[in-house]
Amino acid sequence: MSGAAAGSAATGLPEDLAEALLRLAAAPSLLVALDFDGVVAPIVDRAGAARALPASAAAVEALARADRVAVALVSGRSMASLRQVSGPPVGALLVASHGAEGDGVPTDLTPAQSSLLERLVAEVSAVVEAHPGTEVEHKPAGVVLHTRRAPRDAAAASARAVLEGAARWDGVKALEGKEVVELSVVDADKGRALVALRDRLADETGTRPAVLFAGDDVTDENGFRALEPGAGDVGVKVGDGTTAAAFRVGAPEDVTALLERLLRDVLTTRR
Repeated sequence: MSGAAAGSAATGLPEDLAEALLRLAAAPSLLVALDFDGVVAPIVDRAGAARALPASAAAVEALARADRVAVALVSGRSMASLRQVSGPPVGALLVASHGAEGDGVPTDLTPAQSSLLERLVAEVSAVVEAHPGTEVEHKPAGVVLHTRRAPRDAAAASARAVLEGAARWDGVKALEGKEVVELSVVDADKGRALVALRDRLADETGTRPAVLFAGDDVTDENGFRALEPGAGDVGVKVGDGTTAAAFRVGAPEDVTALLERLLRDVLTTRR
Protein backbone atom coordinates (compact mmCIF):
# COMPACT_ATOMS: atom_id res chain seq x y z
CA MET A 1 0.00 0.00 0.00
CA SER A 2 1.80 3.10 -1.16
CA GLY A 3 1.64 6.65 0.23
CA ALA A 4 3.18 8.74 2.94
CA ALA A 5 1.45 9.90 6.09
CA ALA A 6 -0.60 13.04 5.64
CA GLY A 7 -1.48 13.76 9.24
CA SER A 8 -4.40 12.70 11.41
CA ALA A 9 -7.98 12.90 10.22
CA ALA A 10 -9.78 15.90 11.61
CA THR A 11 -12.71 13.87 12.91
CA GLY A 12 -12.37 12.53 16.46
CA LEU A 13 -13.32 9.00 17.49
CA PRO A 14 -16.16 8.12 19.84
CA GLU A 15 -14.84 7.64 23.36
CA ASP A 16 -16.08 4.05 23.63
CA LEU A 17 -14.34 3.15 20.36
CA ALA A 18 -11.10 4.76 21.53
CA GLU A 19 -11.28 2.65 24.70
CA ALA A 20 -11.90 -0.49 22.66
CA LEU A 21 -8.84 0.26 20.52
CA LEU A 22 -6.71 0.61 23.65
CA ARG A 23 -7.87 -2.82 24.82
CA LEU A 24 -7.07 -4.26 21.39
CA ALA A 25 -3.58 -2.78 21.51
CA ALA A 26 -2.95 -4.50 24.83
CA ALA A 27 -3.94 -7.94 23.54
CA PRO A 28 -1.12 -10.52 23.29
CA SER A 29 -1.66 -10.67 19.52
CA LEU A 30 -3.84 -8.74 17.10
CA LEU A 31 -5.40 -9.22 13.66
CA VAL A 32 -6.32 -5.97 11.92
CA ALA A 33 -8.70 -6.92 9.10
CA LEU A 34 -9.99 -4.22 6.78
CA ASP A 35 -12.26 -4.05 3.79
CA PHE A 36 -10.63 -1.88 1.11
CA ASP A 37 -13.26 0.09 -0.81
CA GLY A 38 -15.21 2.46 1.41
CA VAL A 39 -12.88 1.78 4.35
CA VAL A 40 -9.21 2.23 3.51
CA ALA A 41 -10.09 3.88 0.19
CA PRO A 42 -13.00 6.16 -0.71
CA ILE A 43 -15.64 4.78 -3.07
CA VAL A 44 -15.07 5.89 -6.66
CA ASP A 45 -17.01 5.38 -9.90
CA ARG A 46 -14.22 3.46 -11.64
CA ALA A 47 -13.05 0.48 -9.60
CA GLY A 48 -9.56 0.62 -11.04
CA ALA A 49 -9.08 4.21 -9.87
CA ALA A 50 -9.54 3.43 -6.16
CA ARG A 51 -6.55 4.13 -3.93
CA ALA A 52 -6.04 4.13 -0.18
CA LEU A 53 -6.04 7.45 1.61
CA PRO A 54 -2.33 8.24 2.07
CA ALA A 55 -2.49 8.51 5.87
CA SER A 56 -4.45 5.25 6.13
CA ALA A 57 -1.90 3.55 3.87
CA ALA A 58 0.93 4.76 6.09
CA ALA A 59 -0.81 3.55 9.26
CA VAL A 60 -1.54 0.14 7.74
CA GLU A 61 2.09 -0.24 6.69
CA ALA A 62 3.28 0.66 10.17
CA LEU A 63 0.83 -1.75 11.81
CA ALA A 64 2.03 -4.54 9.50
CA ARG A 65 5.56 -3.98 10.84
CA ALA A 66 4.51 -3.93 14.50
CA ASP A 67 5.30 -6.79 16.83
CA ARG A 68 2.56 -9.44 17.13
CA VAL A 69 0.22 -7.59 14.77
CA ALA A 70 -1.09 -9.17 11.55
CA VAL A 71 -2.79 -7.05 8.91
CA ALA A 72 -5.27 -8.39 6.36
CA LEU A 73 -7.24 -6.81 3.54
CA VAL A 74 -10.54 -8.67 3.21
CA SER A 75 -12.28 -7.56 0.03
CA GLY A 76 -14.96 -8.47 -2.43
CA ARG A 77 -12.58 -7.60 -5.27
CA SER A 78 -10.80 -10.27 -7.24
CA MET A 79 -7.27 -10.96 -6.04
CA ALA A 80 -5.73 -9.37 -9.13
CA SER A 81 -7.80 -6.22 -8.68
CA LEU A 82 -7.10 -6.01 -4.95
CA ARG A 83 -3.34 -6.27 -5.48
CA GLN A 84 -3.47 -3.65 -8.22
CA VAL A 85 -5.32 -0.96 -6.30
CA SER A 86 -4.06 -1.59 -2.76
CA GLY A 87 -0.31 -2.01 -3.19
CA PRO A 88 -0.34 -4.11 0.01
CA PRO A 89 2.47 -3.77 2.53
CA VAL A 90 5.00 -6.56 2.92
CA GLY A 91 3.55 -9.33 5.06
CA ALA A 92 -0.09 -8.32 4.68
CA LEU A 93 -2.57 -11.14 4.23
CA LEU A 94 -4.94 -10.79 1.29
CA VAL A 95 -8.41 -12.28 1.06
CA ALA A 96 -10.39 -11.54 -2.10
CA SER A 97 -13.73 -12.43 -3.69
CA HIS A 98 -15.35 -12.45 -0.23
CA GLY A 99 -13.10 -15.32 0.84
CA ALA A 100 -13.09 -17.38 -2.35
CA GLU A 101 -9.51 -16.26 -3.09
CA GLY A 102 -6.71 -15.88 -0.61
CA ASP A 103 -3.67 -17.35 1.09
CA GLY A 104 -4.28 -21.06 1.45
CA VAL A 105 -7.69 -20.91 -0.25
CA PRO A 106 -8.07 -23.51 -3.03
CA THR A 107 -9.36 -22.02 -6.29
CA ASP A 108 -9.57 -25.13 -8.48
CA LEU A 109 -13.17 -25.78 -9.51
CA THR A 110 -14.79 -29.14 -10.09
CA PRO A 111 -16.03 -29.86 -13.64
CA ALA A 112 -19.59 -29.21 -12.43
CA GLN A 113 -18.61 -25.87 -10.92
CA SER A 114 -16.75 -24.86 -14.07
CA SER A 115 -19.80 -25.66 -16.18
CA LEU A 116 -22.07 -23.72 -13.84
CA LEU A 117 -19.70 -20.75 -13.93
CA GLU A 118 -19.82 -20.69 -17.74
CA ARG A 119 -23.61 -20.56 -17.60
CA LEU A 120 -23.50 -17.75 -15.04
CA VAL A 121 -21.12 -15.70 -17.16
CA ALA A 122 -23.37 -16.08 -20.18
CA GLU A 123 -26.49 -15.17 -18.21
CA VAL A 124 -25.04 -12.08 -16.50
CA SER A 125 -23.40 -10.95 -19.74
CA ALA A 126 -26.80 -11.09 -21.42
CA VAL A 127 -28.29 -8.96 -18.62
CA VAL A 128 -25.51 -6.40 -19.04
CA GLU A 129 -26.05 -6.32 -22.79
CA ALA A 130 -29.72 -5.51 -22.22
CA HIS A 131 -29.05 -2.75 -19.66
CA PRO A 132 -26.68 -0.01 -20.87
CA GLY A 133 -24.34 1.38 -18.23
CA THR A 134 -24.06 -1.86 -16.29
CA GLU A 135 -20.85 -3.87 -16.33
CA VAL A 136 -19.75 -7.46 -15.83
CA GLU A 137 -16.67 -8.56 -13.88
CA HIS A 138 -15.18 -12.04 -14.13
CA LYS A 139 -13.67 -13.84 -11.15
CA PRO A 140 -12.05 -17.28 -10.83
CA ALA A 141 -15.12 -18.66 -9.07
CA GLY A 142 -17.83 -16.19 -9.94
CA VAL A 143 -19.21 -13.29 -11.93
CA VAL A 144 -20.28 -9.84 -10.78
CA LEU A 145 -22.88 -7.36 -12.03
CA HIS A 146 -21.82 -3.74 -11.43
CA THR A 147 -24.50 -1.04 -11.55
CA ARG A 148 -22.84 2.05 -10.04
CA ARG A 149 -22.41 3.87 -13.37
CA ALA A 150 -25.77 2.86 -14.84
CA PRO A 151 -28.97 4.97 -14.95
CA ARG A 152 -31.05 4.20 -11.88
CA ASP A 153 -33.80 2.42 -13.77
CA ALA A 154 -31.29 0.20 -15.60
CA ALA A 155 -29.43 -0.48 -12.35
CA ALA A 156 -32.58 -1.63 -10.58
CA ALA A 157 -33.87 -3.69 -13.50
CA SER A 158 -30.57 -5.46 -14.09
CA ALA A 159 -30.09 -6.30 -10.41
CA ARG A 160 -33.65 -7.63 -10.26
CA ALA A 161 -33.07 -9.76 -13.37
CA VAL A 162 -30.01 -11.39 -11.85
CA LEU A 163 -31.46 -11.84 -8.36
CA GLU A 164 -34.68 -13.35 -9.69
CA GLY A 165 -32.87 -15.43 -12.29
CA ALA A 166 -29.38 -16.91 -12.09
CA ALA A 167 -29.05 -16.15 -8.37
CA ARG A 168 -31.68 -18.82 -7.73
CA TRP A 169 -29.97 -21.59 -9.64
CA ASP A 170 -28.86 -24.65 -7.69
CA GLY A 171 -25.25 -24.40 -6.61
CA VAL A 172 -25.09 -20.60 -6.85
CA LYS A 173 -24.14 -18.40 -3.89
CA ALA A 174 -25.49 -14.85 -4.31
CA LEU A 175 -24.22 -11.75 -2.52
CA GLU A 176 -25.89 -8.37 -2.97
CA GLY A 177 -23.80 -5.35 -2.03
CA LYS A 178 -23.67 -1.63 -2.82
CA GLU A 179 -24.27 -1.41 -6.57
CA VAL A 180 -23.13 -5.01 -7.11
CA VAL A 181 -24.63 -8.46 -7.33
CA GLU A 182 -22.07 -11.24 -7.14
CA LEU A 183 -22.79 -14.83 -8.07
CA SER A 184 -20.30 -17.51 -7.05
CA VAL A 185 -20.06 -21.26 -7.53
CA VAL A 186 -18.27 -21.70 -4.19
CA ASP A 187 -19.65 -21.05 -0.72
CA ALA A 188 -17.55 -18.24 0.75
CA ASP A 189 -18.14 -15.10 2.76
CA LYS A 190 -16.12 -12.66 4.84
CA GLY A 191 -17.21 -14.22 8.12
CA ARG A 192 -15.74 -17.57 7.19
CA ALA A 193 -12.65 -15.83 5.88
CA LEU A 194 -12.10 -13.98 9.16
CA VAL A 195 -12.50 -17.15 11.21
CA ALA A 196 -10.02 -18.95 8.94
CA LEU A 197 -7.49 -16.12 9.27
CA ARG A 198 -7.93 -15.98 13.04
CA ASP A 199 -7.53 -19.73 13.46
CA ARG A 200 -4.52 -19.82 11.14
CA LEU A 201 -2.75 -17.14 13.18
CA ALA A 202 -3.66 -18.89 16.42
CA ASP A 203 -2.09 -22.11 15.13
CA GLU A 204 1.05 -20.28 14.02
CA THR A 205 1.57 -18.25 17.19
CA GLY A 206 -0.09 -20.37 19.86
CA THR A 207 -2.29 -17.42 20.84
CA ARG A 208 -5.74 -16.51 19.57
CA PRO A 209 -5.51 -12.97 18.21
CA ALA A 210 -8.00 -10.30 19.10
CA VAL A 211 -9.64 -9.19 15.85
CA LEU A 212 -10.46 -5.73 14.57
CA PHE A 213 -12.66 -5.79 11.47
CA ALA A 214 -13.82 -2.65 9.67
CA GLY A 215 -16.23 -2.74 6.74
CA ASP A 216 -18.79 -0.57 5.01
CA ASP A 217 -20.95 -2.85 2.86
CA VAL A 218 -23.80 -5.24 3.59
CA THR A 219 -21.45 -8.06 2.55
CA ASP A 220 -19.29 -7.16 5.58
CA GLU A 221 -22.09 -8.08 7.95
CA ASN A 222 -21.06 -11.73 7.75
CA GLY A 223 -17.69 -10.61 9.07
CA PHE A 224 -19.21 -8.64 11.94
CA ARG A 225 -21.40 -11.57 12.93
CA ALA A 226 -18.35 -13.87 13.04
CA LEU A 227 -16.59 -11.72 15.63
CA GLU A 228 -16.54 -12.66 19.31
CA PRO A 229 -16.73 -9.52 21.46
CA GLY A 230 -16.27 -11.63 24.59
CA ALA A 231 -12.85 -12.64 23.28
CA GLY A 232 -11.88 -9.04 22.63
CA ASP A 233 -12.93 -8.71 18.99
CA VAL A 234 -14.09 -5.31 17.70
CA GLY A 235 -16.29 -4.61 14.67
CA VAL A 236 -16.50 -1.14 13.12
CA LYS A 237 -19.12 -0.21 10.55
CA VAL A 238 -18.12 2.61 8.21
CA GLY A 239 -21.10 4.69 7.07
CA ASP A 240 -24.84 4.32 7.40
CA GLY A 241 -27.03 1.24 7.53
CA THR A 242 -28.17 -1.42 9.95
CA THR A 243 -25.24 -3.38 11.29
CA ALA A 244 -24.13 -6.11 13.65
CA ALA A 245 -20.96 -4.15 14.42
CA ALA A 246 -20.62 -2.72 17.91
CA PHE A 247 -19.09 0.54 16.70
CA ARG A 248 -19.56 2.95 13.83
CA VAL A 249 -17.62 5.74 12.11
CA GLY A 250 -18.80 7.94 9.29
CA ALA A 251 -16.31 7.71 6.43
CA PRO A 252 -12.87 6.48 5.30
CA GLU A 253 -11.34 9.66 6.75
CA ASP A 254 -12.52 8.48 10.17
CA VAL A 255 -10.84 5.12 9.52
CA THR A 256 -7.59 7.06 9.16
CA ALA A 257 -8.09 8.43 12.69
CA LEU A 258 -8.94 4.93 13.92
CA LEU A 259 -5.82 3.35 12.41
CA GLU A 260 -3.54 6.11 13.63
CA ARG A 261 -5.00 5.84 17.15
CA LEU A 262 -4.59 2.06 17.15
CA LEU A 263 -1.02 2.36 15.89
CA ARG A 264 -0.18 4.85 18.62
CA ASP A 265 -1.69 2.58 21.26
CA VAL A 266 0.13 -0.47 19.92
CA LEU A 267 3.48 1.28 19.94
CA THR A 268 2.86 2.69 23.41
CA THR A 269 1.66 -0.50 25.10
CA ARG A 270 4.34 -2.70 23.55
CA ARG A 271 7.44 -0.68 24.44
